[in-house]
Amino acid sequence: MTLIVEDGSNVANANSYVSIADARSYAELRGVTLPADDADVEVLLIKAMDYIEAQRDRYQGRKSYDTQALQFPRYDVYVDSLLVGSTTIPRELRYAQMALAIEAQSSDLMPSRLPSDKGPVTQESVEGAVSVSYANTGRLSSVPAFAKADALLTPLMKRNGLTVVRS
Repeated sequence: MTLIVEDGSNVANANSYVSIADARSYAELRGVTLPADDADVEVLLIKAMDYIEAQRDRYQGRKSYDTQALQFPRYDVYVDSLLVGSTTIPRELRYAQMALAIEAQSSDLMPSRLPSDKGPVTQESVEGAVSVSYANTGRLSSVPAFAKADALLTPLMKRNGLTVVRS
């Protein structure tokens, strides 16, 4: 596998916004160790891209090129009230991919089913038989949230007058 990095110029078959070297530098600055094997880092970056690309309907603006492989670069994207260039890959997007790659070492970024956690234990009793009670008796109805990556991606998302609040 080979990473093909989109630099804003509509790179054919691009599958990443960052290189392995970028990811290693980002992780090192944050005291995180990535796998020694570059192929393993590539897999983490591709998993992160899957998460980022799955947000396609939430991003501001529209793709800059009809033929581009990824969601960025885009026209009509504003960050901090400033227009992002239509051939620019926003720093927030690059950082989000690297943060998600780090998360992908220990979490499934896009689980195929919802977690089956029943919630915190509220009561346990042992008297010949074991009984356990949970605060939530059904499956959780949310997918994992990745606070750092989501915070980095938020400026790139459509506003529509609504604010997203995650618990």
